[in-house]
Amino acid sequence: MTETFIGLLTLVVGFVLCFGGQRFFRFLMVLVGITVGFILGASGVAAISKGPFLGSIWGWLAAIFVGLLLGGLAIPFYAAGVAVLGGVVAYLVGSGTMAYLGYGTGTLTQAVGIVAGAVAIVLIYLFRVHRLLVIAVTALTGAGAILAGVLILNGKLLFDVASATDPTAVFRSTPLWPLLLLVLFLAGVGAQWSIRSKAPAKPAAIVPAPVSPPPSSAPPPESPPAPTAPPESPTQP
Repeated sequence: MTETFIGLLTLVVGFVLCFGGQRFFRFLMVLVGITVGFILGASGVAAISKGPFLGSIWGWLAAIFVGLLLGGLAIPFYAAGVAVLGGVVAYLVGSGTMAYLGYGTGTLTQAVGIVAGAVAIVLIYLFRVHRLLVIAVTALTGAGAILAGVLILNGKLLFDVASATDPTAVFRSTPLWPLLLLVLFLAGVGAQWSIRSKAPAKPAAIVPAPVSPPPSSAPPPESPPAPTAPPESPTQP
């Protein structure tokens, strides 16, 4: 029952992210900022006081304050957050490619990932491709969530931590899963881009036509009577 609920929830969240992620991305950034700030605030107090996590009122106050602070900063620093997100994705892609090629996870792999992340941040700032990056990241994340939901519902990916198998092994077991991930990713990018392209344009200002004054119902002024010649006086015989 738990696996079915988690699978369906993952599937629904995946569809929302894959096909409409750019509309909810700002909300997600605020939510992530609040969550990370809450954890950092509580962890900082626990580390200083050497007590348990959220073990005192000061831990709760620090967690709430830092959470609200980072959640509020996610709104004005939206572009910077997207650029950092692009750098993280580029780092993961670069280091993952090096590990896939057989270089392991050593210094060279980490250096390639860091360089790829730094270059991505600079390029995102120079070319202002924040919206395109948001579409790509949310489509890929949503496609992965959809695939994970399908695997959980089919019993191929166990959610129980004690008996869970390596998800990458399940993913690499057949070429069907990578192909499905690619198809979902491209469909999500196409759907979000079409929604962005069909955004309603601002209505043009309507200039009212000049209104002619209504015709007057008063009769036209009468012209003065033409002067008549005086009568001729009778002549004497």
